[in-house]
Amino acid sequence: MVVIPGLLVALALRFRGFSAVALAPAFSAAIVGVFGILGGIIGLDWSVWVYAGGTVLTCVAAWIATSIRTRGITRPQPEDRSRSAWRTLAVPLAAVLVAAAMVSRRIMQLIGQPEHFAQNFDNVFHLNAIRHVLETGNASSLTLGELQGEGAVGVYPAVWHSFAALTVQLTGASVPLAENSINIVSASVVWTLACVFFARSVFGNNALITLTAGILSASQIAFPFSLLVWGPLFPNTLATSMLPLLLGIVVRLFRGTDLDQDQHLQRSWWMAFLLALAGASTAHMSVVNALLVFSLPLIVTGWWHAFRRRLNHRAGGSKLAAFGALTVVGAIAVMLVWLRLRPAFYDSWGPYTTTGGAIGEALTNSPMGTPTNWFVTVLAISGVVYLFQIRTHRWLIVSYALAVWFYVVDASQDRGFLRNFLTGNWYQDTNRLAAFLPVFATILGAVGAWAIIQWIRTALPEPTAERMEERWAAVRPIRVLSLTVLTVAMALLGYFGPVKEYIKFTMPVYAFNDSSPMITPAERELVENIADYVPEGAVIADNPANGSSAAYAFGGREVLTPHMFASNDPERILISEELPDFSPEVCAAIVDENVEYVLDFGTQALSDTGSQYAGVMDLAGKPGFELVKSTGPEANLYKITGCD
Repeated sequence: MVVIPGLLVALALRFRGFSAVALAPAFSAAIVGVFGILGGIIGLDWSVWVYAGGTVLTCVAAWIATSIRTRGITRPQPEDRSRSAWRTLAVPLAAVLVAAAMVSRRIMQLIGQPEHFAQNFDNVFHLNAIRHVLETGNASSLTLGELQGEGAVGVYPAVWHSFAALTVQLTGASVPLAENSINIVSASVVWTLACVFFARSVFGNNALITLTAGILSASQIAFPFSLLVWGPLFPNTLATSMLPLLLGIVVRLFRGTDLDQDQHLQRSWWMAFLLALAGASTAHMSVVNALLVFSLPLIVTGWWHAFRRRLNHRAGGSKLAAFGALTVVGAIAVMLVWLRLRPAFYDSWGPYTTTGGAIGEALTNSPMGTPTNWFVTVLAISGVVYLFQIRTHRWLIVSYALAVWFYVVDASQDRGFLRNFLTGNWYQDTNRLAAFLPVFATILGAVGAWAIIQWIRTALPEPTAERMEERWAAVRPIRVLSLTVLTVAMALLGYFGPVKEYIKFTMPVYAFNDSSPMITPAERELVENIADYVPEGAVIADNPANGSSAAYAFGGREVLTPHMFASNDPERILISEELPDFSPEVCAAIVDENVEYVLDFGTQALSDTGSQYAGVMDLAGKPGFELVKSTGPEANLYKITGCD
């Protein structure tokens, strides 16, 4: 579902080999994002048929676009190179398969059971948003935010939720199971494909670099594992998983590199960029600014080379003026995107460490106080040194430095203009900034592994080194065996490294027991069967902080407050605060909102809500409420009778 539709589009764009496979998830996301919005505009319910129709239309458009002849440009003929392109799949797919197995196994350990779910703040919204797509048929990123109530900002990235809704529709899976399946695919398939693609875009079809990139993508805590715990930030995880892919496409566009024998597919690469950007941005818009800042060193490098060429060829004044004007326009556009394409000011998390401590965490791949990852660190530092030595791809080092700088500013600097200007695109959230570090630690570590081999070779006596090179080139089994041994060794180092301890430490986030802060087993039993007691169309008063809002996600019954960031609707607030008073104002609000029931899940909650929801808690024995169903001491459904 996440790969096949996008793969068809990639083939229609005349990509072959690993490029087609790597591009597929982003193209699928683009179809979901774009046609979800179009369906919302024209009133077409989101379903697998809309997805299939969008895939067909996108494939046709891609085929037509690549078939149009342009003067001086030969139409690509993929048949002439299909055999060699597909032959190169073995090594990158092996890298992805190993890495995906590592990631998926750790995530399954984190989750515990297939239908467990993160008992964290943001998951209240995500679970209900999946149900919202299923119930309303609206999968538009322009309106999903309206779930939070009247007056709420409608724009919210919907691709992740749309994929989860499709999973429910196609398989009949529960909402939590669909949620977990999409997270596993995002972290283990989309991310590892993107990292391997990025490495190959920069360094070519080097087997050792390819395999190491896959292993390192699965060996770091800050991504993909941290965002599945913190928040949890599921749409952000999907979008960040595509960031290395976008960077790899930018590399191919700005450097014109012939790495996968795609040199005559420049038009296709531009269309691939637009499609991938559409998919990633509708997964989470913050990826646009991440792509902008981290590709800036490469763009500036390309700009400098273009400027020098014009000077060396003594370009006329008009051409230099046009080049300068284009530069100014580009700089203004970049600044406008940076300043305008960001969420409203939200600075709930201040700095938590010193500048020196933050630098140390970033460089040792141990952000947010997680254990030092020496395996990744040694390889990444080796990669930095090697790129300085060979005087190429130094923009990667600058991009890594930017990722480190952003993390350090957010983790250590006081609230103020600089912190907001640099990191406001990511809510001044250090966890989100930390997630960018593995993008560059992975690719630098991959070339670092190659560098270590080269340094060992140069340290050997020249005759010995020459004999080893001859055997390496002549005897294929030696190459295969050596790469296999290295891959297994690195996979073991990564799998049993800091990630193992982090997963063990964070498993309580997904634990499902009587102490769970969001939903306990007794509460889940009640909300899963809520349709047996509450008629369709009736609204349930609830406290989203104690999990009662999950009656919508699990049971398909509308709740008054689906998320803790609910709108400031006066009637909703009045009911939530003063329901047991049954004043004329409260009763009028109950009628207006069609509230007929209330879920009382006690005081155990994700956060302290103060008096906001005092009216929907501790209702036992109070007049005006009829107990309908109880599955535990603090899992009670009442019918409101006080206004009859």
